[in-house]
Amino acid sequence: MEERISERVDWGRAPADTPVCPEKDILLRDVVQAVLDGFDTEEGVMQELGMTENDSGVSELTEILDIFVPVINMWRTGGGCGGNCAGCGGSCGG
Repeated sequence: MEERISERVDWGRAPADTPVCPEKDILLRDVVQAVLDGFDTEEGVMQELGMTENDSGVSELTEILDIFVPVINMWRTGGGCGGNCAGCGGSCGG
């Protein structure tokens, strides 16, 4: 049996069509849209997207939310960059 090597995804730089949960056809854009719709916890995103604990990609949600929730909250409040976002490349220009 061939061992599959999993590549780490840099979620902060990944294209919107990057698969998060391939078996349910859930892409990064779907997770970000769920956050925009107000589901900013792992449990909320999982419920909104119909994911279960057994789905691939569930383990990635913490990292994805750590990157996108602060940015989306900053946009909502009109605040500038605090420089503390996980995975921040410093490109938000706040």
